[in-house]
Amino acid sequence: MSVEVKAIEGFGRDAHLRRRWMKMWEDLGERILNMPEWMQNIVLEDVNTAIKNRVATMEMINNAHRRS
Repeated sequence: MSVEVKAIEGFGRDAHLRRRWMKMWEDLGERILNMPEWMQNIVLEDVNTAIKNRVATMEMINNAHRRS
């Protein structure tokens, strides 16, 4: 029975995080779309680079913790 509850809690947590992500991107998207196109391109490239670097860093930290 506890396994089923954990699965539901995990799903609820995932749904909550997904809503937060979607709201954040919606808000940022509105702001970015108000900029001239050349600025949009710069911001989107910066965001892409920053997120890729952050995710790679967090994955390395996570993998290091798994090994120890």
